[in-house]
Amino acid sequence: VECNGGRIIDTAGDGMFAEFSSVASALECMTTFQAGVLEANEELPVDRRMRFRCGVSFGNVLQEEHLISGPKVNIAARLQQMAEPGSINIDGEAHRQVSGSNAHRFIDMGFRVVKGMSDPVRVYRVAEGYEIVMEPSARLAAAYDAKDGNNSDATNGEEGDHWFDNARGIAVLPFEVPPGSRMDNEEDAYMAMGMASDIADALSRSNWLKVISPRSSLNYSEATWADNEIARDLGVRYLLKGRIRSAGSMVRVSASLVECPTGTTVWSENYDRRDGNIFDIQDEITTLIVAMIEPEFLRHETERAADARPRDLSSWDLLMRARWHFWRGSPRHVRSAMVCAEKALQLEPDSAQVPPLPSFCHMTQAGTGWAEDPEKQAAEALRLARLAVNRDDTNPNAHFTLGTALSLIGDVGPALAADRRALELHPNFASALGEIARLSALDDQPEAARRAALRAIALSPSDPHISLWVYSLALASFVEGDYAAAADFARESAAKRPDWFFHHHLLAASEALAGNPERARQAMAESERILPGYTMPALEAGVPFVR
Repeated sequence: VECNGGRIIDTAGDGMFAEFSSVASALECMTTFQAGVLEANEELPVDRRMRFRCGVSFGNVLQEEHLISGPKVNIAARLQQMAEPGSINIDGEAHRQVSGSNAHRFIDMGFRVVKGMSDPVRVYRVAEGYEIVMEPSARLAAAYDAKDGNNSDATNGEEGDHWFDNARGIAVLPFEVPPGSRMDNEEDAYMAMGMASDIADALSRSNWLKVISPRSSLNYSEATWADNEIARDLGVRYLLKGRIRSAGSMVRVSASLVECPTGTTVWSENYDRRDGNIFDIQDEITTLIVAMIEPEFLRHETERAADARPRDLSSWDLLMRARWHFWRGSPRHVRSAMVCAEKALQLEPDSAQVPPLPSFCHMTQAGTGWAEDPEKQAAEALRLARLAVNRDDTNPNAHFTLGTALSLIGDVGPALAADRRALELHPNFASALGEIARLSALDDQPEAARRAALRAIALSPSDPHISLWVYSLALASFVEGDYAAAADFARESAAKRPDWFFHHHLLAASEALAGNPERARQAMAESERILPGYTMPALEAGVPFVR
């Protein structure tokens, strides 16, 4: 810390709190520290490795003798808590201080609700090469093979009640109307009950969630039951709670998703609307809430599985850990994702839920040129996608996976049909909308692509995959011949996810055709730095233009 101009304010256990003269100094200290931890962990057995979370906030603080305090201190602590093991989170103000530098790359994580702060905080994750692959593939496989006992009995160190086991279980409670509110009448109480029922029905379309029937969950009131009591009684891990209040001509609907074993608020949001048609308000807010729950739930479950000990992992935990690895995108992470997914499939050989993940792993290896035999990998990806659809034709994720696999072999028309089927099954499936946007652009339908991409972004504005949807906006402008707009969108998608090479490819092509050869060369150089040796056949498979 001192080597980077910092000052240690306080220590507690294995954590510390420090002040730096600049964001650049803080990041230099933390990236050096994380790289050192990674190197030290390589020499240790898996069960003895340590991983640290870091949070950085920039702004004024209050000095009180040897301590400092203020909102920025609180934000830094919250950023550290929400960081993934081995990673560094910074807030928007800190990002502005260093965004002009090439010393670090950042991933835009969107806005996050921070406890104690009235406004959401923009969060960026530092994207560095030291990021930890939790176990190398060989050791990971050995750890799972050595696992004993029944996975369904694992509680990950929590009290051993059966209700913790249903990781995917979620119950929607009736929305509360505070006593004395202008809305505290029979009609508006009916609206609160109706909104909760509509949300439960819509969430049940997601194949990731197991939603308790509204007939059971709507009998409980937050005012008379503790969260843990409700969760224990219904056998779920998560509760979705809400409240409807009014002031003057405004109506506010608040909603939050709570993980009951830990008491963690996974997600919360307020929706303010002017008085109007109550059913229109109900439908609009229900759609927004439903679209946010699935990605936030998956993000939290992925992080929870990443922290679990290998011996405690159920099939669901393995699938979530596979997602953790897969979305990091490096060859090592994708291989580890495959190991986790294959182990999950061994535990649930008839599952329709698991095959899509290894299918995407094969697609990634085929589309990046990492595979020795890309055609064989593409064929295996398609086989797994079709297997998932055959096992459960009502699974929207299976159809979504099939659409992506079909696009890899150039069947854009059937791929679009598969994704449209996914959207029919799950109308708030933002990822399916995003893929429809990409495929529509490839199929020379830029306006349809724009509509689908913008709807996906509106449905899930803080989704970790939002860079893909901005990429589709760039692709739509590109096929339309508006190369300046394509470059602007591609630059934005690359800023949101700088470690994904294809954003830089599209930026390079757009800048070249917009008449900016030097910018094009810079973008191409960045792409080659991220993924050297990329081939034209891989490019043609990854971007299968119909025209």
